[in-house]
Amino acid sequence: MCKYVFDASRIDTSPGNPLSPFSPPHGWEGGKEYYRNWLRSEFRVNPNLRQRLGIAVRARSLNREIHVFGSFRMELLEIIETFGKKGC
Repeated sequence: MCKYVFDASRIDTSPGNPLSPFSPPHGWEGGKEYYRNWLRSEFRVNPNLRQRLGIAVRARSLNREIHVFGSFRMELLEIIETFGKKGC
């Protein structure tokens, strides 16, 4: 059972999901590198994204399962791992 209002163990990267801060806008047609750049920009201005990224990094550090799915799954998993190594 989830302890949060949202299920922090499930992260959607599909474009157009208004409930996921990791989801680019509806109609997004950018590729993987554009996604990374978009995520960097969002990280600077979106406290929800920063908080959810911190939750994901913490969950991974505690060996808790997170399910990342959608178009940019691999990119986000790499970012989560990178943040975890930096100790952010």
